[in-house]
Amino acid sequence: MELNGRHVRLRTDHGIKQKEYVKWKHRIFFNLTKNKVKCFCMKADKRTNKKYRHCKFDTISTPLLDKLYKIFYDNNKKRVPKNIVKILKEPLSLAVWFMDDGYKRNDCNALRINTDAFNFDEQKLLQRCLEKNFGIKSKIHRKGEYWNIYIPNSDAIKFCRIIRPYVIPEMSYKISLTP
Repeated sequence: MELNGRHVRLRTDHGIKQKEYVKWKHRIFFNLTKNKVKCFCMKADKRTNKKYRHCKFDTISTPLLDKLYKIFYDNNKKRVPKNIVKILKEPLSLAVWFMDDGYKRNDCNALRINTDAFNFDEQKLLQRCLEKNFGIKSKIHRKGEYWNIYIPNSDAIKFCRIIRPYVIPEMSYKISLTP
């Protein structure tokens, strides 16, 4: 979400492999969009000098999104609200969060959610929310200078069972656990 003039808009931008996910989100926000999903090649990444294809769309700037922005942003910085337990209650919301920011580790059936933007105390709020609302036990792992949510094998199966009905087929690779 970003301030765009007087109001807020939602920008959705993912790699080309997640094109169907972008289109799915576009259908959800169709009444708030004026444009179609656009796919194109980005400028070369400064670190790798590679060009990446991606797909994106923006909603219109609208007062409808202002309230959400105030809940999840402080001085234009993303944050976890203290009452996240009352907000993140539905499996669909959990599924969208995971489709956006989660991944299955390659070396085991554990899951990670990229919560790098949040400080340690905010990570604890998310951890408590997962346990209280979904019965998911997680750990907070340090990844370089950042923290993120780690869901061990023992709870990854339960997590995937909860979100599976809401994960679109093209994103099911994120929850394909091996026996």
